[in-house]
Amino acid sequence: MNKYHTIAGFFLLYCCNALSLDLSQYEDDVAALLREYQHNAPSLAPSVLVLNQAEQEHTYVDFERGLIVVESVNKASLKQAVIQVLLTQIDPEVIDAKTAHDFGLINGKQKPFFWGQVHDQDGHPIEFHWRAARFADYLINQNLNQQSATPAARFRVAIRMVNNHTQIAGNKYIEFVRQSARTYGIKPDLIMAIMETESAFNPLAKSRSNALGLMQIKANTAGRDYFNLIKGYAHTPSAAYLYHPQKNIEVATGYLHLLSSRYLKGIDDPQKREYAVISSYNGGTGNLWKSLNPRGDRRQALVRINNMTRSEFYWFLTQRHIRQESRNYLKKVTSKRHKYL
Repeated sequence: MNKYHTIAGFFLLYCCNALSLDLSQYEDDVAALLREYQHNAPSLAPSVLVLNQAEQEHTYVDFERGLIVVESVNKASLKQAVIQVLLTQIDPEVIDAKTAHDFGLINGKQKPFFWGQVHDQDGHPIEFHWRAARFADYLINQNLNQQSATPAARFRVAIRMVNNHTQIAGNKYIEFVRQSARTYGIKPDLIMAIMETESAFNPLAKSRSNALGLMQIKANTAGRDYFNLIKGYAHTPSAAYLYHPQKNIEVATGYLHLLSSRYLKGIDDPQKREYAVISSYNGGTGNLWKSLNPRGDRRQALVRINNMTRSEFYWFLTQRHIRQESRNYLKKVTSKRHKYL
C-alpha cells in the first residue's frame, strides 16, 4: 500500500461520549490516534496537537508517531485544510495555543513548520502552495470511489512523516540547546533526550497538569524557581513565554541546573546525581527522597544513594521509585541520549 493514503468514510461526531466510533477500517496508527482523541480529548499526550477545532474540519498532529490526520465534511474543505497544515508556520509568538484554529497561518516569510518532515508523492519536501495543492489532490483522489452518502459523513486523509522526522524536528532547536547548555553546564544530549521524551518536539505541547512547551515546564513550580533562584526576582512565566521554544529550553535547562546544584546537592558521584536529576525532572525530588526513605528524610536518602554503586542506583530508580512513570522516564531518557551525542 502507498504510504500516502486517503481514508473516506462515515463518522459520528464526537458530541456524545456514549457513541463509539468504529475504527476497524483504519490502519493501526491512525486508529490509535483517533481512539485517543475519542476517549481522552481533554488530556491527550503532550506529543499530540489538535487543531482547527471547528465543525467543518479537524487536524490532529501526532509528533511522536509522525502522523497527521486531517478530516472535513467535504473534499473541497478537506483540500484547503491539508494545504494549511502543510504550509503553516507554527510560531508560538504568533499563534496562541488556546486558539489553535489559527493554525492555518501562512505568511510566506519562512519555510513551513513541517518542511522536510513531510514529503509529497514524488519524495520532495513541500514549501510552496502549488506543491501542497497538488499533494492534497493526490491524497484525496486515492479513494474517489468512496463517496459521502449522508450529511454526517466525513472525509479523512492520513499523512505520514518521513522516517527520520524526529531528528529533523529536533534539529530546529539544537542551537538553542547548545546556548543553554553552555550557560548552565548541562550536557546537550541530555537536554535533547528530555525534550524528545517530554513533547516529541511539539512546541505547543500541553499536558493535563498544565506543563507547557517543548520541555513541559510548569509555570508555578519549575518556571517560578527559575526566575526566583536564577534570575533573582519573583516571577511566574506566562503560557506565551513558555510556548516560545528558546525561552522554554532556557527555563528547563536552568531548572536542570538547579536540580543538580541545589536540590540534589549531596549526591557525591556525578553520574548518580545525573540519574537523580533525570528522575526528579519528572517525579520531583520529594518523591525521590520518599522512594529511599519512608519518611522522605533527605539526609537518610542521601546516605543510601552515596552507599550505592552507579548500577545499583540506576536499578533502584528504574525498579523501586514510588512512581511508575518516573521509573519508565529514566529508561526513556537514557535510551534516547545516544542519538544526540
